[in-house]
Amino acid sequence: MNKLSKLLLYSVFHGNLNYSSIPEESFHEIIDSCYWPILDAIKDFNFKPGIEFPVNTLNKIQKIDPLFIEELNKLIMEKKCEFVFSGKEQIVSPLVPKEINERNLNEGIKEIKRFFPKRQQIAYVHEQIFSNGLIPIYLKSKFKNLMIIYETALQTNNLNKQQNFSPTKIKSNQGELNIIWNSRYAYQKFQKYVTGQTKKHEYLDFILGNKKLEDSCFPFYGSDMEIFSYKNTVLGLNGNRHKVKRFYDILEEIQKHDELDFILPSDLMNLFPTSKAIKVCSAKYPILGKKEESVVTRWAVCGRDNSKNNSLCYQAFKKIKILNCIKPESSNRKNHYLSKLVDCWGSDYRTHTEEGKFQNFTKNIHTLNHELDKKIENSFLNSSENTKSDLVIYNPNSSNWKKIPIEIKLYFKPGFMANNFEVYNNGKKIQSQLEDIKFFKNGYIRSAMLVFTPSIPKRSQIDITLRESDNKPNSETKLKNLIKTKSVEILLGKTGGSIENIAFPTITGKPMINSTKYSRHKNPSQANLLSGQIFTVNRDGNKFDDLIETEIISEGENLPIRKKFSCSLELPFGDLTKIFYVYENIPRIDLRYIFNFKDYRPGIFRINLMNLNSNSFQTDSFSYSTNNGGNLELFSLKESVSHDKPTNSKISTTCCLGSTNCFLDVGDKNYGVTIYSNNAECYSVPMINFKKSNKIPLHIVYSMCELDDTTLTWWKGKKEISFSILGRKDSLIQTKGLCESLFLGLISKSNNPNITVKN
Repeated sequence: MNKLSKLLLYSVFHGNLNYSSIPEESFHEIIDSCYWPILDAIKDFNFKPGIEFPVNTLNKIQKIDPLFIEELNKLIMEKKCEFVFSGKEQIVSPLVPKEINERNLNEGIKEIKRFFPKRQQIAYVHEQIFSNGLIPIYLKSKFKNLMIIYETALQTNNLNKQQNFSPTKIKSNQGELNIIWNSRYAYQKFQKYVTGQTKKHEYLDFILGNKKLEDSCFPFYGSDMEIFSYKNTVLGLNGNRHKVKRFYDILEEIQKHDELDFILPSDLMNLFPTSKAIKVCSAKYPILGKKEESVVTRWAVCGRDNSKNNSLCYQAFKKIKILNCIKPESSNRKNHYLSKLVDCWGSDYRTHTEEGKFQNFTKNIHTLNHELDKKIENSFLNSSENTKSDLVIYNPNSSNWKKIPIEIKLYFKPGFMANNFEVYNNGKKIQSQLEDIKFFKNGYIRSAMLVFTPSIPKRSQIDITLRESDNKPNSETKLKNLIKTKSVEILLGKTGGSIENIAFPTITGKPMINSTKYSRHKNPSQANLLSGQIFTVNRDGNKFDDLIETEIISEGENLPIRKKFSCSLELPFGDLTKIFYVYENIPRIDLRYIFNFKDYRPGIFRINLMNLNSNSFQTDSFSYSTNNGGNLELFSLKESVSHDKPTNSKISTTCCLGSTNCFLDVGDKNYGVTIYSNNAECYSVPMINFKKSNKIPLHIVYSMCELDDTTLTWWKGKKEISFSILGRKDSLIQTKGLCESLFLGLISKSNNPNITVKN
């Protein structure tokens, strides 16, 4: 007689008191009505779930109901359930810098020992949002098993379509991890059952339908505990005790079936050996979500102006790095700042965030930035004792600053600076130029943008002296839209100041960026958007762009470092100035957008930054590279990619890139184009649109706002965003290092009471 095959059910129940729309006064209710019923089920039924809470939630539970922690610990010791790790705070890892992800894991590991001394075997990926670059971070923290969503991985791999949920190995260039599959389809079925949308026999049939001829496993549940008896209109939860009863009813029913049994998630690894390693991310799906409604842009540029919120976090991150370079902090002090920033990067501040939570976030991130500003200022002042120089310039980077152009805004007291001036270090002149010079009524200089090319060893400083020059400031202007330097050729269009052509002669004779034809008689699409063009849709569904006739003005064309070109546009949603800086001796263009919004509520706000001529590259090595919360990832462009395609009528995009090191590179093994955008200035996320066609170029789109059910963005007044377009040869390593230097930049201070510096 054949042995009866078993369907082994495993689950992870996720709890989070920081859940966006749960106010603090409801925490007691959540613990009583949603968390305790799970523990009661473990005691009353042969039910062996994984239980997962971020450490910040555990701390809150400990204060409110320490008996819950005691009972959970007891059940874990009895091996009736197990604790599944996640981290200190719930964050969307592919959208935050690697250092933040490492800190979140490491601090969580340290703090969790206060609650559960035994080391956890499995890590539950926050929000079930995953990128391949995170694998080395989990390996470094000594995790071997992760839980992610099966259905999204199915998009990029030829996985068993019969839903064989046996554990699988996933790989990156830095190592392998075991994957325990969660299932979006399965947990949604469970939620529909406990909420009464599916009858008990229908749900039982669904479970039994996953049984195989041999022993197999099935993810019974892998999502929120808060679905039970908690009522919240924002989340659409109409909590009542009937949900818990239905949960208990199905557990009782499962116990009647000998072919069904519950196991701990960690038991899977012994019962079902992992198969050959696969990759779960691709050029088309570089970041995996848990469901359509959880497109990663939700936490990036939707919500209550997540572009601004994430900019504030990146500002704090930059300051922490700078502070540690100026004056290496004690480990405890450094971790103190990083820990605060981890909390501010919590995902629940970025969706349906209730008012109290959002106010706390706003207060905490502004307080952190202010504290870091004061700390940097004091540390920098103490590190500089030379009072004879006009300026002190410090390089906080871990690499030498080798004549990279840098700009510093200088303000002068009346009667101090009468003429143009030059820059000296130890008596040696440094190449420099002045831009945007403003004058007092008496003819003296009020302010100027100083652009110069210093050489500064890593983590050290130089003294700068300003010497007046007889040369008149170069302020000549004229109309011109074709710009050529030794390293760059760029042709600008009179329609919106769009980019018609860019070439980097020192890299290749082929134009890398070219124009596409545009017709106003058609709706804007990826096929006809121009390089540098704005495309936006307001909350009422009205579409706008910047494609109006304008004049391109050149200023100070004979300056030695870079040439400046600009245009001004009056648009329905506000005024826009576009400024192009074209560099003389390096293959680089800076593009700055300065908006002055009237009163604008965007649903979508994108910049089609560049149309890349894909015919100028080798198809066998054509790829893009970026960081999505971890190590650098390379994606081969061997298939069509449409990150900016709507998911449905209510969600405006399919995916985006994290670009957590502030750069994106597209090219082949010989050369490419790297885009740097400072997330600390204005946070945006890049998206790629690529068709395997010789007629349609590759589009690189940067988004400052996308539409979903959380979008509540409102802009009024001035807002700036800048991009550097860098041509590169051969390896990306050198350009990657340049982008890292540009992010930290240089720090300057004035030693002259007549001069004020704005970094």
